[in-house]
Amino acid sequence: MSNTHTYPTEASILQLLTPPQRNLLEAKSHQINLNCHEYLFEKGDSADHVYRVNKGKVTLSRLMPNGEQKVFKVFLAGGVIAEMAVFMQPREYPMSAHVDQETTLTAYSYASFKALFISNPELSLQVISFISNRVGQLMNSLDMLTQVNANQRLVMHFADIYSKQKRSGNRFTLPNTKKVLASQLGITPETLSRLFKKLKYNGLITESGACITIPDFKCLCREVDLVPSIFKSAH
Repeated sequence: MSNTHTYPTEASILQLLTPPQRNLLEAKSHQINLNCHEYLFEKGDSADHVYRVNKGKVTLSRLMPNGEQKVFKVFLAGGVIAEMAVFMQPREYPMSAHVDQETTLTAYSYASFKALFISNPELSLQVISFISNRVGQLMNSLDMLTQVNANQRLVMHFADIYSKQKRSGNRFTLPNTKKVLASQLGITPETLSRLFKKLKYNGLITESGACITIPDFKCLCREVDLVPSIFKSAH
């Protein structure tokens, strides 16, 4: 079953723009409507546009050397796609974007962004900082996938979602299906199911649909040998 909830979106380059700058960009944008199972772009295509999802669902994935289709991220309404790819050299999309349901997007051209940056040096510096921070986040994700076990990866992912959703209680909402979550964590859906069952059996989490409740952050982290400070905003 597809996930129909709406979740908070991450910060994007578009949020760095002032209202006049945003108006200039919007004036040169265009709308795209795609049906389920269509591709917005495929790996290797020329990265000429950044896209904002207005309605629908788009999955970013890449075919791995072992033949597995690895899901990297799912974008819902408000999500911004390929904001780093358009600045790569060569300017090509490193992944494919598959439409999972009827989707409407706004397309912003690389040429429009380039014109804004040339005329606004301060904005260019902000974008450099933004992309540098995003690279740092990706490095943290790589560390998580290569240096910790599956139990720790799951709990660290919980902490990341909790932080991004800026929760102050002990609940958060999974932004993707468990199939997507398993792919993001580099484990099989069966392994993920076993991890969830174990945590629920030990009373470390409860689950209601996409909502996860953690009764005690310290106990959960102790179970998987992590420090509770990973839930930075936990009270």
